[in-house]
Amino acid sequence: MLPISAQESLVTTKWFVHKDAVPGVDYDPERLRQVWMRPTIRTVFWVKRNQRGINSIGYQPGPYSETYEFGVINFLDWYSETY
Repeated sequence: MLPISAQESLVTTKWFVHKDAVPGVDYDPERLRQVWMRPTIRTVFWVKRNQRGINSIGYQPGPYSETYEFGVINFLDWYSETY
């Protein structure tokens, strides 16, 4: 996922199959798309809902809430220490 602006992101999808795999023989490209779409549909719902919140007049940017967003804080700490 690549942020393009505050309102837009570019999502790139890659499917990994064996280097010698033949589409339609060793795997079904349509099935790969279906498997990808199932969680993506749910994710799109939450992303749109989150964006509505960010676009609302009540939103103010600032630090993460230690009370409500501790999971995000923990993930970011772990990620920055790991990578």
